[in-house]
Formats: sequence, C-alpha cells, structure tokens
Amino acid sequence: MTRWNIINYFIKKYNYKSYLEIGTFRDECLSEIKCEHKTGVDPAPAIRIEGSCNLFYELTSDDFFSLNRRGYDIILIDGLHHSKQVIKDGDNALLVLNEGGTIVVHDCKPQHKNTQVVPIPQVIGGWNGDVWRAWMYFRKYENLRMFVINQDEGCGIIRRGKQINPIELKHQEVTYEEFAENRELWLNLINFNNVEEWLK
Repeated sequence: MTRWNIINYFIKKYNYKSYLEIGTFRDECLSEIKCEHKTGVDPAPAIRIEGSCNLFYELTSDDFFSLNRRGYDIILIDGLHHSKQVIKDGDNALLVLNEGGTIVVHDCKPQHKNTQVVPIPQVIGGWNGDVWRAWMYFRKYENLRMFVINQDEGCGIIRRGKQINPIELKHQEVTYEEFAENRELWLNLINFNNVEEWLK
C-alpha cells in the first residue's frame, strides 16, 4: 500500500475537498490523489507539475506558509527530511488544518541507521532522513491523536484529539538505537487493517 492509497482512503472516508502536498519532487503522489482541490509545493520539483493539481507553488514550504491564507482538509508532509524542517512544516500545517482534518507525515519509519543520517549520505539506496525525530516531538502534544501506518516507509497520521499511549522520554536527545528498540510503541505502529479502530 502506498501513501497515496492511504491519503485517498482518508479523503473518501471524511469526504475531504482540499489537499496540500509539501514536497512533490517527482510527482509520484500528487497525480494519484483523488480530491476536488489539490495544491502542490516544492522549491525544485524534479518533474514539472502540469495537470496534477489546481495550484502549484515553486517555493520553499516556509515561504508558502508565510503567504498562504487557505485551510486544508488533508496535508501530506514529504518535503525536506530534516527533523527541524519537518517540525516547522508540521506546526505550520496544524495552523491551516481544517476542523476534522488529517496530516500525513511520510518516512516516519527508517529501516536502518544509515537511512536516517542527516545530511544525506553520499552512497545510499533509499533515504528517510530523521523524520522520526520530528514525530517524537509531536508525540509530546497531548491534544494530537497520532499513529504510524506500517506501509510505504511509515505513514504517520496526525489528527486533533487525545494522544494515544503517551510516552515520557528520559532525556531530550534520543538516539537512533533507543528509537529502534522502542519503535512500535513510540510510533504507535499499526497495520492498515487496524486504522478504523485507531480512529475511534
């Protein structure tokens, strides 16, 4: 199952009308989304977005959010995979998320230590960055309902509500080894067939 399958599931379930994608890159996802109004944002898209969305902004996410006055039902965060930027994108997304809306965060579940190194290593097959660190940051918010679907490099779901399985970290700077040891609990990692239960 891909991130666009997951996003389309939420669009259909909640009858969402507006979608924002931060980080379109090769247009793998945006063109697959079935939503009435689609907006894409990427400062350097690898493929020119034509016909995949209603609006496209060739801007950094910071610049886009500083100019944006719209609200969105569902938002994908898949831009720069550095935790500090993902935190900024997540905080900005929460400000423009419509009531009942959903944020999807891609790359929450790195499989190996070398796929989460920042900056990106010179030789690597795939790269998740340290998005997981941003996920841990948002897990501290008591008013967010969060879980990660164990598909497509880990698709984190953020909705307003009560934090599930709240966690208390012993210290501020968690190592990757600690994360790997506690991955299932800290991510609230679930299979897609358990999504309905976690949305209750």
